[in-house]
Amino acid sequence: MPNIFAYVMLLGWPLISLYFYKRFETITATFLTIVGGYLLLPVKVNVDLPLIPALDKSLIPSLFALIGCVFVKKLPISLLPALVWQKVLVVILVITPLFTVITNQSPVFNGEYWIKGLIFHDSISAIIEQYIRIAPFIICTQIIKTEKDFIEICKLFTISGLIYSVPILYEIRMSPQLHSMFYGFFPHSFAQQIRFDGFRPVVFLGHGLLVGIYMMAAFAFSCILWKRNIRIYKSISPMLVMLFLFFILVASKAVGAIVFGLIIIISILFLAKKLKKIVVYTIFFLVVFYPVLCIFNLFPHQEIINYVVTLDTERAQSLDFRFYHEALLLEHSREQLLFGWGGWGRNRLAGSVTDGLWIIEFSSYGVVGFVALFGLIGATIIQTLNKVSILRNPEEVNTLLISALIVALILVDQIVNSSLGIWVWLFVGSLFGRTLHINKQSKNI
Repeated sequence: MPNIFAYVMLLGWPLISLYFYKRFETITATFLTIVGGYLLLPVKVNVDLPLIPALDKSLIPSLFALIGCVFVKKLPISLLPALVWQKVLVVILVITPLFTVITNQSPVFNGEYWIKGLIFHDSISAIIEQYIRIAPFIICTQIIKTEKDFIEICKLFTISGLIYSVPILYEIRMSPQLHSMFYGFFPHSFAQQIRFDGFRPVVFLGHGLLVGIYMMAAFAFSCILWKRNIRIYKSISPMLVMLFLFFILVASKAVGAIVFGLIIIISILFLAKKLKKIVVYTIFFLVVFYPVLCIFNLFPHQEIINYVVTLDTERAQSLDFRFYHEALLLEHSREQLLFGWGGWGRNRLAGSVTDGLWIIEFSSYGVVGFVALFGLIGATIIQTLNKVSILRNPEEVNTLLISALIVALILVDQIVNSSLGIWVWLFVGSLFGRTLHINKQSKNI
């Protein structure tokens, strides 16, 4: 059970956020509100009020970042993104729950018990939740405009990784216990955090895999700063920061995140601009077509498992477990293909496990919801790859290409995990905001 401090932190974060907006400039305040909330607030603790979704560590920071920008900084933040196609995707994403409710008003049997049909109240709550969770994207497309702004975001992510390394190192040595110490309970299976005769740190994120993917991103941003010789502190070498964050990434024992980190550094060191583009396009289209291939039973799941067995039996068993349950949920989703099954566990079968975000979104909100959600992120990648061709500065070209690669790798992680936290929406919005303001009249490099 959560202790009183968990609720104090959760309910106190709005006041802390408003202080950030009064004390710091907009970009820093937005980062501290959103990413700080993600990194520090308790997992699985919420305030459940009538008609609105349960307010937790994702929704509270996102909501008060929007409030801080509009009412404290008094910025002319539009409630919808700038481009028409973005507006369309956001509107589709937000209103999809209404159609999900309309098509799910009957009870459903999940193999063990009956789950009630959805009602209009469910659509109101889901619509609000859908909008608030992408609010960081909408905000950052409007406050991140210049190259300087985007580099500031890279610096802030790098600094956050350095700060978070302190509790990470503590848990690597002492075991994942900070969430229990501060908030009174451990939010996940402790056994899953034991790896390679040691521990994966969890800190306040709920699972070691989430720590790994965040530290992968922090390491990647430090690589960008190192490549451009940008210091976060005058006396600290960018290379030293990068090497230290790579050590933390490896010590976090999240194999997938470590592989992603290696892909980032190899791309920076050895790949030319065109090859970077090819790598990003390849990864992106793999994610886009993965659900299609799964629906038609064309993806080589068994071949991949057989290969992973030769490398690591434990990882192969974990992957096989994910693929098995994914197949069960996909078969269940075929019955509500367009708008999905909605909430209250209707998208799951008895005993099934939902790991990958793509199948969670697909089974909950169908093809329409999946396309809208992943379309916002995917379109940002495509726009970035298109816009770099008109930039004059080769350093910024490399920065944006590596940033697009980071986003693409995070999308890959959504196949087997659910790591699309609010910090990802902040970064994707920042990347889109910067590319949106690139001068279209710039000459080719």
